[in-house]
Amino acid sequence: MILLDVFIIILGLVLGSFLLTMVERLQSGVSVWKRSCCDSCQKPVSIVGLIPLLGYALLAGKCKECGSKISVIYPLAEIFNALFVFAVYLKTGWSIDFIYFLAISEAFLFIAVVDFQSKLIFPQPIVFGLLVQGIWLFGGDRLEILNSLLGLLLGAGFFHWIAYLYKVTRNKVGLGEGDATLLGLIGFVFGWKILLPIAFWGAILGIIGGGATLIINKQSLRKEIAFGPWLVLAAFLTWYFPDFFQSFPVQVPDNIQLLF
Repeated sequence: MILLDVFIIILGLVLGSFLLTMVERLQSGVSVWKRSCCDSCQKPVSIVGLIPLLGYALLAGKCKECGSKISVIYPLAEIFNALFVFAVYLKTGWSIDFIYFLAISEAFLFIAVVDFQSKLIFPQPIVFGLLVQGIWLFGGDRLEILNSLLGLLLGAGFFHWIAYLYKVTRNKVGLGEGDATLLGLIGFVFGWKILLPIAFWGAILGIIGGGATLIINKQSLRKEIAFGPWLVLAAFLTWYFPDFFQSFPVQVPDNIQLLF
């Protein structure tokens, strides 16, 4: 059991390092196949430097070639992701469910980080999430498939219309198209029944967290905030703590009948 726990932590560190690298490269347009380089001298990072967390410690947080400081964001992101992956493991146990939810959770985390930094939701992680969920549903029963498809249609379609009507009536962008697309993916993964609680909690978290972010950065409260990270956080909390988050503001009865 201890060895398995250690493996999960190491897996989280490795995936965290990979995720942060992909986040930076996606936003800058750099090829995912390019070898990692120092931001200052552009020399390739040594093999030791590529080791998650340990590499940062062995190099004392500095580039081996030019001595420039390596951002502390790298080890912090790796540690955070290790804890995040371990939390998923505690929820699912060591099973096929862990592999599935790990892939989905990392895709959502990727989307949240990119959106928080750039206020953009790129199609690549969305497509990845759709593919993972599609593969997962391949062996599912009819009701599970219909539940996911309804979630996809309602999440993307309904919230796209809300975004459009808000823009027409207020003459400004409220919910971006990327956010509505993200809600479609969330509905596809978690099903249509918990879309409303996720949207509700996403709005609450967005108001609190987004407002706090603007205040900390000394920006106007009228400034646009990234809604995607709060939707992702709401989806994760709703999945992880269903007894609380799925029961408010409204809970869809489990025995509701769908007519097709």
